[in-house]
Amino acid sequence: MVKLTEGLVLAKARSSDLENVRKLNCWGGELTDVSIFRNMPSIEVISLSVNSITTLEDFAYCPNLTELYVRKNCIADLAEIWYLRKLSKLRVLWLADNPCAAGPKYRLTVLKMLPNLTKLDNICVTNDEVNRALEDGDDISAPRSFRRPPSQNGHIPTNKKDRDSSVEISLDETNRIREQLGLKPLPVDKLSPAKHKTGMSKGRNANILNAVLMLIKDLDHDSLEVVANACKDKLESL
Repeated sequence: MVKLTEGLVLAKARSSDLENVRKLNCWGGELTDVSIFRNMPSIEVISLSVNSITTLEDFAYCPNLTELYVRKNCIADLAEIWYLRKLSKLRVLWLADNPCAAGPKYRLTVLKMLPNLTKLDNICVTNDEVNRALEDGDDISAPRSFRRPPSQNGHIPTNKKDRDSSVEISLDETNRIREQLGLKPLPVDKLSPAKHKTGMSKGRNANILNAVLMLIKDLDHDSLEVVANACKDKLESL
């Protein structure tokens, strides 16, 4: 196993802090572990072609990623692109020469999952191609290796203090997403605790729904498509 370390990243990028790294080129390094990207939310361009990477999961933690080059790696399952579906700024992806790119519907399936791409495998994407992909591309669900994280604190709120805490968590999550999308955070008073007339679970859902509805009002077309894909994945999982 060859791991991409913090020291190597800082040396390559000539930076003193991971959060300041915007571009990184580690071409041909036989890398297998690139989990360091989970600590690099500011990265915008990643070049990792000709390595031995098997998953795209670590890039899901890079909300500002615009270009990803992973040509000639060891990504076998096309379902791995599922991890990229929430990267609303991603415009360029080079995934060719991986085992997952051998299928007849490879390009259409990638564009169906990632319709915001402007270039795939060094070929420009047209609107007609995206429209065709939305109709003919295969549906992608979460990879088999995906594990949903446990619920916050591992328990359901059972008293007023805990219920209020669940509202604060929803607001924090909402503002984190708004920040990633370049939107202003919502003030605390924008989310008022719902009345729990039919149980605590329904009240918490009402709070989350309230947060989501406030969020989508400020989203542009591209971001709304990302939300739509996420909703589709959630419905399929249920």
